Amino acid sequence: MDARVDKKLKITTPSDLEFAMTRQFDAPRRLVFDAMTKAEYVVRWLGCAELAMPVCEIDLRVGGAYRFVFRSTDGIEHVLSGTYREVVRPERVVFGEVFAMPGFTSDEYLVTSVFVEADGKTTLTTTIRHPTREARDGHLNSGVDKGVEPAYDRLAEVVATMG
Repeated sequence: MDARVDKKLKITTPSDLEFAMTRQFDAPRRLVFDAMTKAEYVVRWLGCAELAMPVCEIDLRVGGAYRFVFRSTDGIEHVLSGTYREVVRPERVVFGEVFAMPGFTSDEYLVTSVFVEADGKTTLTTTIRHPTREARDGHLNSGVDKGVEPAYDRLAEVVATMG
């Protein structure tokens, strides 16, 4: 049995409207789920290391909303917000999301995160479904991998401290 954890982020395009990001974490899924859905943990790993996160609000229930505000050193705010559509702890969370910054607001896209545990390790697959192929390609080509990979590294560090 291979006990290694694959810490490399894999990005695939399962359909013309979707891209999926997969990574394994060396922790049970309940911890990974909590680290991704509780504000006290999310504020420690989400976003770019260069951006402050002055707002991290999460109401984790179907119909509940979340709002994350990231602020650059020059004061520009980037906002991720949305509404939870499905919450099955610790297996799955689904939400609509909108990204906004000065001069740009995305169409809403659907985010589905699935947590699968095997041998005490968790494989997280997050699938992002856009309304159009152009929107998907724009998001995919925006450097999402360069932001998600270090964020997931920080997520792994947070999960390691949770026990």
